[in-house]
Amino acid sequence: MTQSPMQASASTGGPDLPELHRYLGTLPVSERDQLTAQLTTLTDADLRSLGVSEPQLVEYDYRVDDIDGTIPPDLEGTLYRNGPGRWQDHSGRPLHHLFDGDGMLSAFTIANGSVHYKNRYVRTNHYLGKTGLNHMGTAAPGGIRANIGRLPPNLANTNVVEHAGRLYALWEGGPPHEIDPESLETIGVRRFGGELRWIGSYSAHPSFCPRTGEMFNFGVEFIPRPHLRIYRTDPTGRLKRFRSARLPYVAMVHDFALTETHLVFVVSPIIPAALPIVLGLKPMGDAMRYRPERGSMFILVPRDGGKIRTIEYDAVLMFHLSNAHEDGRDTVVDAITYDDGRLLQRLNRFHVAPLDDAPSTFMRYRITRSGRVLAEALSDLPCEFPRHNDAVEGRKHRYAYVNTRHRLVSFYDSITRLDLSNSSAATYTTRETGNSFCEPVFVAKPNATAEDDGWVLSVEYQARTHTSRLVILDAADIAAGPIASANLRHHIPQGFHGNFAPRPR
Repeated sequence: MTQSPMQASASTGGPDLPELHRYLGTLPVSERDQLTAQLTTLTDADLRSLGVSEPQLVEYDYRVDDIDGTIPPDLEGTLYRNGPGRWQDHSGRPLHHLFDGDGMLSAFTIANGSVHYKNRYVRTNHYLGKTGLNHMGTAAPGGIRANIGRLPPNLANTNVVEHAGRLYALWEGGPPHEIDPESLETIGVRRFGGELRWIGSYSAHPSFCPRTGEMFNFGVEFIPRPHLRIYRTDPTGRLKRFRSARLPYVAMVHDFALTETHLVFVVSPIIPAALPIVLGLKPMGDAMRYRPERGSMFILVPRDGGKIRTIEYDAVLMFHLSNAHEDGRDTVVDAITYDDGRLLQRLNRFHVAPLDDAPSTFMRYRITRSGRVLAEALSDLPCEFPRHNDAVEGRKHRYAYVNTRHRLVSFYDSITRLDLSNSSAATYTTRETGNSFCEPVFVAKPNATAEDDGWVLSVEYQARTHTSRLVILDAADIAAGPIASANLRHHIPQGFHGNFAPRPR
């Protein structure tokens, strides 16, 4: 008799997977049988790794007493992280899409060589049970009547950023939720004095100018025609609409990059099939398609208000840009790209979907003044979640820090420093198989002079014990592994993005 995923996981010493079991039970029999058979082909390590997708329903607040190594005494501040804490709606129904879960914030506050951990769900209307049950990738029960004309709820689950003394939980389909930076209590939806109108789309990937202290961001709007509505927030926190840029088609645009003179957008042909969505026949996640025949477009928006440039190019599928800079009269932008649309399918069945057949490439694109685009692969390591030293935002730089995958098929088990000057890589891989890392966040040392003079912070899921830990690595010597770690009493589900807020000195 074939073991269930739960039984197989328990028999190999890993955690039980009750939420995975519940999720499989919601699927049509044919799909459930297919996915269950797929799970039996996984190695013990890959099966144990799935525990990172189990929910965390408890909100904690405690000093972390189990510390390995020594926390650097001059590392002081808070690492904030955001991501789905549970993939179930407020009725308790399991959800299918990676993007469907309620946002749960985590705060690792580091001071005097110690760590305090706190997590709290963002009190969105969905979390409080005040919305419908339709989601990005999971239709509401009740068929067309329950889904027609309905938009997914704002889950505040994608990123968390600090600017002008305020903390925001971001979700790109709507306005940010302001959060108390100490208690993590939800203060409420922030529309910046009415500047975020109607749906209030506001990307989860703002960019910060280290020279001016400004925060730039955008929202995708489809009425009266597809366009990017671009915002600039001054150092005091005052947001104003900056520009609008037309899109070539209705598209999902997740990220952008900032240079000293431009905002750089790479538009991928990730296009929703509008009619099935509007008629309530499919949720947006199921209706999203990669349409390479439509091509891609680079959009360069001058920060001084000059003419917007658009450059058509072959199709590029990407979610995250790394950084960008000006090189003479050329604009250079780095991005993580995929060969085809399989990644979109994997996101829609993330509980069990392998990613090893949807590899990524760290690419560099040079946009010349004449409108040519020159492409160069800097690394073919399967990678995601690129970060760098914030001090070099928008400028030519040497190092990028990314998650990479070396042993697992579904999660990133390594942190890699890419040297962009020669495409070399230094990597630390988890010591125990089945463990995985979230996005690496670079934190500069006080009074740092070198670009890599700092630390890299990440959260490692430990599959054998079903717990997580904060890891601190030397940014200049990633391969040496953690110089310190703070071991939690529980796990944190796989998340998306986070940022470090230094303690005022």
